[in-house]
Amino acid sequence: MFSRRLGTFISNIIAIVMAFLIAYTFRFGWEADDTFRNVNDALVLSYLLFCYVAVFLFYRGSNVAGRRGLLRLFKEAFLNTLFVAALFASIVYMAHISDSIPRLFFGYFFSFYFGFSFVISGIVHTIFRSIQAHHKRQTVVFTDRKDREKLIKNLLRDGADDFEVIGVAVLDAKDKSTFYRVSTEMPGTLTSKAAEAGLVQIDPERLEYHFERDEADAMTFLKTHNVNLAVISVDHLDRERMESIIDVVGEMGIDSMVTLDSFAMETFDSKMEDFGTLEVVRFAPRIFSELELFFKRIMDILGAIVGCVFTIIIGIFVVPAIFIEDGGPVIFKQKRVGKNGKYFYMYKFRSMYNDAEERRKKLMKEGGNEMDGAMFKMKDDPRITKVGRFIRKTSLDEFPQFFNVLKGDMSLVGTRPPMLDEYKQYSSHHKRRLSLKPGITGLWQTSGRSEITDFEEVVRLDCYYIDHWSVLFDIKILLMTVIAVITGKGSE
Repeated sequence: MFSRRLGTFISNIIAIVMAFLIAYTFRFGWEADDTFRNVNDALVLSYLLFCYVAVFLFYRGSNVAGRRGLLRLFKEAFLNTLFVAALFASIVYMAHISDSIPRLFFGYFFSFYFGFSFVISGIVHTIFRSIQAHHKRQTVVFTDRKDREKLIKNLLRDGADDFEVIGVAVLDAKDKSTFYRVSTEMPGTLTSKAAEAGLVQIDPERLEYHFERDEADAMTFLKTHNVNLAVISVDHLDRERMESIIDVVGEMGIDSMVTLDSFAMETFDSKMEDFGTLEVVRFAPRIFSELELFFKRIMDILGAIVGCVFTIIIGIFVVPAIFIEDGGPVIFKQKRVGKNGKYFYMYKFRSMYNDAEERRKKLMKEGGNEMDGAMFKMKDDPRITKVGRFIRKTSLDEFPQFFNVLKGDMSLVGTRPPMLDEYKQYSSHHKRRLSLKPGITGLWQTSGRSEITDFEEVVRLDCYYIDHWSVLFDIKILLMTVIAVITGKGSE
């Protein structure tokens, strides 16, 4: 990985210098006696190199180095060029030298840089793939999984181009194992030769695997053959036996690797992380990257700023109407439960009478709750004022929550935050709906919230949202919310 990163770094430095020289020639022509007369070449070139180094250090690109096709290389070259261009534009603007750099030169440079970056990256990638093809680590896999071929394909597909599986030890529950030698057959003679040379990439799904049972056991094979690596990938195996395999393999001077899914259930994501000075494995139903959460927060802040402006404008009309009908306060502040059980105060334009909480307890005793489970909901709720019915029907009562979003207690899109007494009734699986920040709107609200009376269905929708979350999914829900508000669907 270090060699590949170093090759990528050097190739892009070369691409920057080549693009700079060619862009200069295209824009100003070339005179050997008066080179770079129209731009401050040393300063501009140093800025460009600095921008690339900064992008290289902070933008990792694809984690799967070995499986890069032309489309992935094209995408990474484009993103790399885009980030360098954005950073360079910011620097020259702050340094007040933008007037000394012609726009045409700027356009020439980044056009050529993108092309050179894509082409040279492809060449470097082909070179490294060719080197890997001749220096693969001979690998034996230890597993208790039934589908051996699927396991090998998954290992190859997930980016391990630098190893070749030559044997599989199938473990059973009686401390015994059956060993199979593994051979592969590639589709097409010409393709096979090209793949062996590292010039083309073969999809692991197209390879044919042959398993030949060996009379010797796995440890005998490791001792008498060229083996560089042992991979342990299991579903059910006690720790003592796993340690025994690692110990015996280690005594031979052979490295061992254990796949993360050997420690987790299929329904959980797993990820290696630093925890202080320790290296740990995190397990979660869904693991979000810091970049994903960063973009979600940026979208929340931008949306909240706009929403707060609208809240102030709406408040000019709504606040007097609420005060005239039932006095103050006009803003309803209630303690709710947020992400992972954190308490916060949620704001709304008050749509109920001041004694609504006392009335709710009475209605609960009288069986007025129409929801099945840990949530209160009632059609034609007698606690709602006349003004309250209007602002609820139009969802105007929700607008002060944009201030909650700006504070960071809530998100634009998420799950609805429960009240304290509802939260106290939660079962273990209910709390999972609080694994993301609560939102002003969400999948439940856009799915006809007034028609859903089963709390378990609410939880199911919330968990579906968490499992399938993306920025595009949030945008889709926001658009669905606008439509729901306009049509009045589910707003009762």
